Amino acid sequence: MKYHWLMKKQWTATTARICALIKNPWPFAALIGVALVYIGTLVSGLAEDVLERESIVLADGRLVYWLAARRTSIGIQFFRDVSLAGNWEVAISLLAVMAVIFWKRHLRAILTILLACAGSEAVVYFGKLALDRPRPPAVLAVVRELDASFPSGHANISVSCYALGFYLLARYTRSRRLRKLWYGLAAAVPLLIGFSRLYLGAHYLSDVLAGWCIGLWWSILAMGIAGFQRRRAVQRHREQ
Repeated sequence: MKYHWLMKKQWTATTARICALIKNPWPFAALIGVALVYIGTLVSGLAEDVLERESIVLADGRLVYWLAARRTSIGIQFFRDVSLAGNWEVAISLLAVMAVIFWKRHLRAILTILLACAGSEAVVYFGKLALDRPRPPAVLAVVRELDASFPSGHANISVSCYALGFYLLARYTRSRRLRKLWYGLAAAVPLLIGFSRLYLGAHYLSDVLAGWCIGLWWSILAMGIAGFQRRRAVQRHREQ
């Protein structure tokens, strides 16, 4: 018991020191930079594996066939509806509503989401052009898409728009129950949208993983810029 108490106390003290350290803008920027490098490495690794047809491509194909053999009419209808949330038309409508509601009170949050969405979608667009990966076989798909497969735009939107939006809502919510709801949705919505694309035969697993990573990269960058500016403003205020 005493050992566990000491470990808990040491962990709490270490966490407090780290939190105090990243309140400084430059250590915070360094932490954001490390995260961006790591996620960028993951995306480039996925792209390289797809181009060189590594083992993940074999796993992609097996998963597509496995899911196609287990579809049901109820599942298809449900995941069609889920997948619609990842369409740009729906995402743009949601952003417009959020902008109207929060423009005056939370302008920085709206700009953060807009930067993450615009930047990540540009990467997805040029990534599709560069790799030009074919979609899963049409006989295994229940939706028809005309653009390339890698990376998944729906998976990207699920993170850069929905997960980031719910996370920021949690940041501005005082109610503990509502915060738990927003955090839960921030995790659940990307998983549901990503799986819907696999279930419907619109994407391979590596496409979805890359889309998630791209959305996360731009979300961290957008939040990092806002966080750095906020810390710089506090530091300047203290120095005056």
